[in-house]
Amino acid sequence: MFDFAAFRAAVEGRDAERWLRFFADDAEWVEYRHKASSPRVTRGRDDIARYLDYVRRTDAELAISNEVIGDDRAAFTLTATRADGRLIVEDTILDLRDGLIVRQHEVEAWD
Repeated sequence: MFDFAAFRAAVEGRDAERWLRFFADDAEWVEYRHKASSPRVTRGRDDIARYLDYVRRTDAELAISNEVIGDDRAAFTLTATRADGRLIVEDTILDLRDGLIVRQHEVEAWD
């Protein structure tokens, strides 16, 4: 069972070590980013760990809302509020296996 409450705490706390524990070893993270010509794809826990470390060091405050949670899938909106007040809004779908994320798919919009 995926522990969404603990996942939210790790994400909103930008706790990269705890956040990483929610990803399977073979996980894939696909991001469709603002003004990018192709998605950014991160594969495997090692690459995801590097990306989460980058997120941890940013100036953004993270907040999860609009969550919908099922047995093998979860969806939510992540809002990142930058120090200068700009917003990044991401709609995210997680594919889950044995309580871990095997695929994270998200679309970002920036103001």
